[in-house]
Amino acid sequence: MRIIILLFLSILTIQTMPMQALAIINAEDMDLIADGDGLVGKLDLSFSGSSGNSVKLTAESSGRLIWQHGQHTNILVGSFSYGKSRGVRDTNKSFMHFRHRYSLSENWAVEGFSQAQKNEFARLKLRTLLGGGVRWSYQLQALSCNVGLGSFYEREALRAGVIAIPVTRLWRGNSYLALRYAFNGRVRLQNTVYYQPAWKDGADYRLLDDAALHVALSDNLDLKVAMELSQDSRPPAGVKSSDVSYKTGLSFRF
Repeated sequence: MRIIILLFLSILTIQTMPMQALAIINAEDMDLIADGDGLVGKLDLSFSGSSGNSVKLTAESSGRLIWQHGQHTNILVGSFSYGKSRGVRDTNKSFMHFRHRYSLSENWAVEGFSQAQKNEFARLKLRTLLGGGVRWSYQLQALSCNVGLGSFYEREALRAGVIAIPVTRLWRGNSYLALRYAFNGRVRLQNTVYYQPAWKDGADYRLLDDAALHVALSDNLDLKVAMELSQDSRPPAGVKSSDVSYKTGLSFRF
């Protein structure tokens, strides 16, 4: 109970922070694992708002489905965020991610994935990608670790600014490190780091660090507090190269 009270006090101090992520997103979630063949799912909801001198409302929903059958695992992830400040829209982003994973052994797997993404206030009209790679997983008592290496082909269309920008197409490397630690049966921490450099120019890269703390309120319901740090070495004109966002909400597993 003391931990939950401290988390809610922290939430009150971060609700007014900006929430604006760049193109890279986190498709990993080590908190939802299929135990044998079958279908499992997860739904996250978060809201923030204020009234009076500052009128703001932001809502975000995301969902995840995992279907495991034998050595095959199919994963579908989706998210949508929308917000207004003083009656003016300032958040509007969404993405959809599909991944197929085939286990080669207890620790090794190969995976292929596709993704579509939009973000109005990062000038991202539509980003689509298709790729794959290898994945190594390891678990030692309360600590779980996943490491992925691969590549993908990206097509990115930006919203026109002062100067029209053509559609860009390029290959990027894709590497990630995902860690999960269970302090006990109720409190869990996970952190995922992505690094995506362009193959033709290593100075063109994207970096994401996404951390989340889960506190179990019941067998299927968690309180979730998350922080996301993102970096784009070459963002569109008028968009900052780095972002920090905070959010809190409820996570329901089924």
